[in-house]
Amino acid sequence: MTQKVWVATIMVAVLGLVGCEDARLTLDSYEQLQAGMTRAQVEDILGEPSECSGAVMIDNCLWGDESRFIQAQFVGGKAMAYQYQGLK
Repeated sequence: MTQKVWVATIMVAVLGLVGCEDARLTLDSYEQLQAGMTRAQVEDILGEPSECSGAVMIDNCLWGDESRFIQAQFVGGKAMAYQYQGLK
């Protein structure tokens, strides 16, 4: 395989993975989320979060970006609240 073909193959694979992550950001996925779920259960539905931040016993995680996202707040490892924006 030439270097150009190899690079193109990797780029297509990476773009495919990014597209799969966005495909999980739907209203149907949001509606599957329930209070009390663990972060692992939420990640089974939404995949890895784009970012997380937090303090002692409280984490806020975001899937997506500022225009289209699902956000979850975890307290003691359990989901307490969810919100979304821009989902169809």
